Amino acid sequence: MNRREAIKRTSILLGGTLSASAMMGVLNGCKAEPSITWAPEYFTTDEGGLVEAIVGRIIPLTDTPGAIEAGVPQFIDTMMAGFYQEKEKNTFREGLKKVEEDAKAAHGKPFAKLSEEEQDALLTKLDQAAFADGVDRGTPDFFRMAKELTVLGFCTSEAGATEFLKYEPVPGDYKGCIPYSEVGAAWATS
Repeated sequence: MNRREAIKRTSILLGGTLSASAMMGVLNGCKAEPSITWAPEYFTTDEGGLVEAIVGRIIPLTDTPGAIEAGVPQFIDTMMAGFYQEKEKNTFREGLKKVEEDAKAAHGKPFAKLSEEEQDALLTKLDQAAFADGVDRGTPDFFRMAKELTVLGFCTSEAGATEFLKYEPVPGDYKGCIPYSEVGAAWATS
């Protein structure tokens, strides 16, 4: 039972007359619904929810699956848990904290609760700062890592490779140099 349902049922049973202390007692017996539907290996549940919100804006759901539908948050969690060094993990985790702080400072609420426009505005600022000089500075940058992992996870997922990129399991003859107009899109199997 979630909080909304508990309030509704209790209000109906008691005719809508509850004291604040009685209402709090009812609500304390309810479990909050999890913010994510997967169990993170590296991230906390809150961090996993934030990663989900960020990648969902980098590659949103359109007529093709988005990053969330392609399992990108889980991919990033797996990459952080098993393949990144402590320095990079710390950079990523600190970047997540900064996103939350910036969202709360600018709008008074967590990033995941912002409107899409507010989320996009914050991510655009991060993107502009991360790629301002167009040069890789040699040090990991949170948003560069987040964007890189999002694109990598999406394009190597089944949904990304088969529904976003052009996919043909057996692509046929190899033609090394053909006009782009003949193929019309990037291929996942070239």
